[in-house]
Amino acid sequence: MHLILVSVVLLSTVHAPQRLKRPTFPPVELYGPNLNETLRFRPYDDHGRARKPARGELTRFLRCRHTGRQHAVDPRLMRALYTVGRHYAGKRVEVYSGYRPRAWCTRAHSRHLTASAVDFRVVGVPNQALIAWLRATFHPAGVGYYPNGVHVHLDLDRARDTYWVDAGDDAKEPLTDADSDGDSDGSVTVLPAAPEIVPAGLVPPMDDPGFVD
Repeated sequence: MHLILVSVVLLSTVHAPQRLKRPTFPPVELYGPNLNETLRFRPYDDHGRARKPARGELTRFLRCRHTGRQHAVDPRLMRALYTVGRHYAGKRVEVYSGYRPRAWCTRAHSRHLTASAVDFRVVGVPNQALIAWLRATFHPAGVGYYPNGVHVHLDLDRARDTYWVDAGDDAKEPLTDADSDGDSDGSVTVLPAAPEIVPAGLVPPMDDPGFVD
């Protein structure tokens, strides 16, 4: 009788299903409405080491929708998009524009030319709240708000923080990728770069090893 019980215990131990380990750095979902493409973006493996294919994957995803041309994405933008996706976990990040060649930029110094800028929104998050979080989280950065549009602008190729409001987007054209990188020419209002106050705990720790090269 005891031998049978011992055998049952051993068998149950050997065949017990193993609990799946949750990824330390799970992928985030990026969706491109203009291209109708989805990218499950994961720049780091479970140990926080950079995935070599990740930059190429994001570069292709952020290609110009008009020409199909690509430009190697700025690594700072890679980290920023991943940070956005992790912070708003469970919500889809919709990317309307990434890299654009000069023929499709309205400003000579657009950060879209160097694939260091992105126009996007987070579904279910008001753009005003998204803007406040972006300004409090990324430094130095350019953040653009379009009161009549559907997306916000973020770029990471700056020497100082810059924030502007551009009321030029037409809300009736939600797939716009019109550019305004904060280079004031009368069409945009450049505002002080001081970050807005956000609730304590809203900003994720930037010393997370997953965001370090």
